[in-house]
Amino acid sequence: MSPKVLSIAATALVLFGSLQAQSALAQGPLTQPKGPSPAAGAPPLPGKFAAPPCDGDVANVRVTEIIPGGTMEGYLQAVAAHLGWYRAHGFKNNEIFVSKLMVEDPASHKLVYSKNQVVAFHIRPPYMGGSTGHDAGWDTFHNLYRKNSNIVKEYDICIPRTH
Repeated sequence: MSPKVLSIAATALVLFGSLQAQSALAQGPLTQPKGPSPAAGAPPLPGKFAAPPCDGDVANVRVTEIIPGGTMEGYLQAVAAHLGWYRAHGFKNNEIFVSKLMVEDPASHKLVYSKNQVVAFHIRPPYMGGSTGHDAGWDTFHNLYRKNSNIVKEYDICIPRTH
């Protein structure tokens, strides 16, 4: 992806985070949130990770690229294992889903879905109080991510409660 297209996509994510999340759900995300419907809001992070107040939900947004030798299926398995790890450790208030990324086709100049990049949303990511959470399950999903993908760009955003 050209730096110009990536810059445009990144700007859109930052400026229109809530609209992106809504349209991602409406267009049929690649992965569906699992578990009970979470409550709104997230507690502020302590210390050096303190975030400004958010009137809605904090989310990590990652533009991710499938690497040579990796697969979209392997990446989506990592996402499922990631959410599964949180559920298995008692975290029920977060959501993770993946949305298709639209890019300009160089030949037609029309928007098409990228074949090797996606945008992942981790809404209300739990803060684990300094714990790395490092265990066999953690290693499993991290290794699946590493085997299949690289994070191109990452943002922390506030999705407004009223959107």
